Amino acid sequence: MFSDMFKKKKVVQKKQYPEVYEEKEIDILEEYIIERYGNFTNVFHEIVSPDIHVDIAIIPPRKESDYYTLITMGMGAHKMNVPKELSKYNLERAELIINLPKDWNLQNTDEEIWYWPLRWLKILARLPIEQNTWLGFGHTVPSGEPVAEDVLFNCMLLIDDDSKVTVSKDKDINFYTVVPIYEEEMQYKFKNQAEGLLELFEKSGIPYPPVVDKKRKNLCKED
Repeated sequence: MFSDMFKKKKVVQKKQYPEVYEEKEIDILEEYIIERYGNFTNVFHEIVSPDIHVDIAIIPPRKESDYYTLITMGMGAHKMNVPKELSKYNLERAELIINLPKDWNLQNTDEEIWYWPLRWLKILARLPIEQNTWLGFGHTVPSGEPVAEDVLFNCMLLIDDDSKVTVSKDKDINFYTVVPIYEEEMQYKFKNQAEGLLELFEKSGIPYPPVVDKKRKNLCKED
């Protein structure tokens, strides 16, 4: 059984800080997630929220997608600092996704080897606030070191999930999938763009959307 922290409940805060969705916006967001990705019966609730309130919906493996899908709910309450030349694309708001294999131990949040995907969803969700910047397709964020013991990924790549929902006037929420990658793969992306790295993934038989594989081969490291 999941801990109490995972029990489904809705948290709507009225204060100016942290930045949060309006109640109707949350309803629309949740309805869209259920329709587009699947029903979630559990939510990883954030206890302390100094800037935004980032809950994580947990969609269990299902017939059409035999893996867990974790989706942030709260990042999009903050309007990111997108360059003016991109303003016409409505990229100012986003939520993040990460896909985990069906045997991932989501009940064990005490061990970093299992918790790091959730940690990184929260880190990335707050990065635009802390750095006064934005996140979107093709962006990479290095961790500086392996994300956990015996897990050698040290960078996060964002790819477009081709998914968007309008929760209210002028609030389009874009969805991006977080893909853990290696240093050499990040360097490959710098030279060949994100599309080039994704083509390499496809040629190597990595399914789309990618599901985290802790033992995945580094596609750009010479033997």
